[in-house]
Amino acid sequence: MSLAIVVTTNEGNVMAADSMETYRNAIGDIRMGSETRMKLFQLNSRLGAMACGISFLENKNIQQHIHEFKNKYDLEHMDVPDVVDKLYDYFADIYSRFLTNYAEGQKKRFEDKGCKEVQYRFELECVIFDYKDEKGQKQEQKFYQSILEFLVAGHDMNKSNMVYKITIPDPKEKNGVILKLSKDQSGATWIGQTDVLIRIIRGWSPEIKRFQIIQDLPAGKKEELLRMIDDQEYVINWGTMTLQDAVEFCQLAMKITEYVQKITDGTWAVPGSSPGVGGAIDIVVVSPEKGFNWLQKKKLHLKGNQVDLDILADVKATPEITDNK
Repeated sequence: MSLAIVVTTNEGNVMAADSMETYRNAIGDIRMGSETRMKLFQLNSRLGAMACGISFLENKNIQQHIHEFKNKYDLEHMDVPDVVDKLYDYFADIYSRFLTNYAEGQKKRFEDKGCKEVQYRFELECVIFDYKDEKGQKQEQKFYQSILEFLVAGHDMNKSNMVYKITIPDPKEKNGVILKLSKDQSGATWIGQTDVLIRIIRGWSPEIKRFQIIQDLPAGKKEELLRMIDDQEYVINWGTMTLQDAVEFCQLAMKITEYVQKITDGTWAVPGSSPGVGGAIDIVVVSPEKGFNWLQKKKLHLKGNQVDLDILADVKATPEITDNK
């Protein structure tokens, strides 16, 4: 799991992401895989992106895919909506192949167990299997996969600011691509494990609105109660924040989430949880005047030595040598 935050002020955007990577092992336990996973990426001189969700697709991590995406397109001369459109299409195609490969592998496992008439279909990130078991009984089984989310923030070539959220595999026209903030708008946008942050800022847990006792209220009473709940949110003047204020907010949000996850194990209503936010915090400032600039970035390091692979040129392929003898 992850946490990624964009705070947009009238001075620009501050982007922050954690570094923890988790996975579910063979017996179903959630384990920490790494605290050094890169989730914040530069797309061009004015634009950044952060990823949450599935870490590997087609045996490559998201950072490797982003590198290939940047090499495929001339992103520097694109405006934000065009970059977002291509980013969605690029990863939606990879994710679709991932789901199909998973489904084909699972189908073979069903058939190896003696199941017949095995068929599968997709509902977003869910792979649904219909089959007849060894006794000839019709069965249905669902397998949910991790989704992939991005926050993209930065400026057009004319310095117009935008913040987008991408959700894959949602269709592009139905929540797959959402413009969260544009032009002179300010605010905070977040993805990943946001429950701690929402409880602090908004003053309530998102689950409250889904309680059946609220759903059963008459329409007028329900609307009044939901409005009263929404009014518990803190008033934060995002637009007048300095970039330094935004940096401190992002760092605070990350650390509070990390520490609360360490000492809690779910809620009384839904017990059981695992930490998913932690490790180094990468922070970027994206302003209309200065563009994309790293404030804090983890690097490869050993005994005082550091290297940032992102600033090194790619090794060119060695031309094939032919024997003319």
